[in-house]
Amino acid sequence: AISPPTQGPSGLKAAQLSAVTNMLALSNIDADDNNKSGGGSTYGQQQQQQRDANPWKLLIYDTHTRSIISPLLSVSQLRSNGVTLHLLLNSDREPIPDVPAVYFVQPTQDNLSIIARDCSRNLYERAHLHFSTRIERPVMEEFARLVVNTGGLSSVASVHDQFVDFVCLENN
Repeated sequence: AISPPTQGPSGLKAAQLSAVTNMLALSNIDADDNNKSGGGSTYGQQQQQQRDANPWKLLIYDTHTRSIISPLLSVSQLRSNGVTLHLLLNSDREPIPDVPAVYFVQPTQDNLSIIARDCSRNLYERAHLHFSTRIERPVMEEFARLVVNTGGLSSVASVHDQFVDFVCLENN
């Protein structure tokens, strides 16, 4: 017997959606880093406390990663994930120093230069960097040099490769 198709997203799309929502929840921070204090709370409890303290964040993306997010999450779904504002990386952006920013971009030299400039200007409370693909070691080293030389290192909270550089389309 053939089972009817499921109503939910496909396995690949579900995995991509999970990676993006975890990224937006700031869930990709290493649990070991969060447990250094030796307190009795679990990783999940600490993440919930972090979200409760400031549930809002900005999403900054490039045109390529916008095409990844658009079929996955509507504006209302972004809001339910705590994204109050979503902006293109190449647009003119005003400082919002009391809100963290989630950068979801391709790891290009141009994008990394813009991010380093944002960090040096302290545009946001902290920057969580998520790349759609693997960032090559020489590119990462150059970015690190740039961030240190411009004085923006303290703004960088985390750096992650997401491996979600594809668009899942489904028939409706």
